[in-house]
Amino acid sequence: MKMLPRVLASLALCAGLCGVAHAGDRSADGIDCAQATGGYERDMCDSDRLDDVDRELNAVYAQALDELKAQAADGSCSRCAAAEQQLVKAQRIWITLRDADCEAVYAFNADGTSRNPAKMQCLITQTRDRTRQLREFYELL
Repeated sequence: MKMLPRVLASLALCAGLCGVAHAGDRSADGIDCAQATGGYERDMCDSDRLDDVDRELNAVYAQALDELKAQAADGSCSRCAAAEQQLVKAQRIWITLRDADCEAVYAFNADGTSRNPAKMQCLITQTRDRTRQLREFYELL
């Protein structure tokens, strides 16, 4: 069950060191993600999609923190410093929840070949949902 994170970490490390195309462009590997057929191809494309949505989440999260800092600094928000601390705490808790939830999805599918795609889809969906939440909660574009 703990093998998928290690495999994905190894793939990500190799992608960075081996010059593999990134961000959904698997053409250098001969993989067309729109037509991915094998498990390996789907896993690689899902990994790219997760990287993309994770980067987007990190950018939105940083934007929310910057907004809270700016409003605290200019005095337009008396509780923004406290809100910033709470957001950091909430994000850490959310990551723990997301990971545990997606491990449950993986375990539910452990007897079949859909376990990796199911977990990846869970991670992608939850990360997209969190990005949307942060945009809404902190009125970000």
